[in-house]
Amino acid sequence: MNIDALIIGGGVIGLACAAESAQRGYATLLVERHESFGQEASSRNSEVIHSGVYYPYGSLKAKLCVAANNHLYKECKKMDVWYKRCGKLIVAVTENEVTELENLYRRGRTNGVEEIELIDQGKVKKIEPHISCRAAIFLPSTGIIDSHELMKAYVHKAKAHGVDIAFQVEYLGVEPKADRYVVCLKEVRGETAKFTTRFVINAAGLFSDRVAASFGIDIDAAGYRLHPNRGHYYAISPSKSRLVSRLVYPLPHRHLVGAGIHITLDRAGQCRLGPDAEYIDATTPEANWYMFDDTRREQFYSAVVQYFPTLEREDLSPGLVGVRAKLKGSNENVRDFIINEESDKGLPGLVNLIGIESPGLTCSAEIAREVFHKLEIYK
Repeated sequence: MNIDALIIGGGVIGLACAAESAQRGYATLLVERHESFGQEASSRNSEVIHSGVYYPYGSLKAKLCVAANNHLYKECKKMDVWYKRCGKLIVAVTENEVTELENLYRRGRTNGVEEIELIDQGKVKKIEPHISCRAAIFLPSTGIIDSHELMKAYVHKAKAHGVDIAFQVEYLGVEPKADRYVVCLKEVRGETAKFTTRFVINAAGLFSDRVAASFGIDIDAAGYRLHPNRGHYYAISPSKSRLVSRLVYPLPHRHLVGAGIHITLDRAGQCRLGPDAEYIDATTPEANWYMFDDTRREQFYSAVVQYFPTLEREDLSPGLVGVRAKLKGSNENVRDFIINEESDKGLPGLVNLIGIESPGLTCSAEIAREVFHKLEIYK
């Protein structure tokens, strides 16, 4: 069977690519190994619409996130996807952190983040009386979103334009052939099938480096090897959740391994703490990646009580575990999204999407547009 575009992976990025592909008139097939969409990182995260404050100027993360922040709210209205523009505080708890906060504020301004404001502890107390800090960055444009509804909207848009979506279908391998690719797929029942496609979009998330390697790419030489990073979330009791109305973040890790253990809100108004950041040992089976480790309770409490002093240990209860597809180790500099069309590696029409962690949810539609911008040379 011949198609124009094969998308590997049914998370939010793959689904956004499917919707974009179909609107451009490509005969498209998306395959996902799980029984439904968004079973990994796309449904196990903070569900935040980010502003773009954290990322180095000129990076894809900064450029796409700032653009996406405005566009995503508009798209949610069009697609009837729930969101809330609740705002966010990034707090400096001690005087020593204020200089670092000011540097982050300047980065946000340079990146073009809208409505960013540096405020003192007096203004923080006016808008969030139960949060304690020396100063804060206030980001009114930050919000939360129902990620499941967003993915459902992408599915609906893709199918309305003729995309085929196949669940419980695993990608096995590929054979380049002239200007096309012969891709081997396996259904859950064990049956295999081959498809010939002009374009392959690798949106396989945590396993995107393995898919890239199957095309003969040296993932270490290319800088594509992933380092899965686990993050736990604790839920906060309803009584304490009612005391916070915005997202509250500490200053991020120096190398942006994570944004620190922060307070987020869900659609029902319950607060969550997390995530922490732990690189998963290569010997850990995938089946154990999402096991909750409740010994972290004290670590979470100690981190958050510094800026939310009303919190008590018994307010915390185990929540979810997510795993991020990181391109770097804990002591390496920030890595950008990899969105590469691989003609320079002798693989024209292959686009690898690797290391698409936060702010990937926010940027999903922008990433999809970036993918097809790179494929326009083949029109």
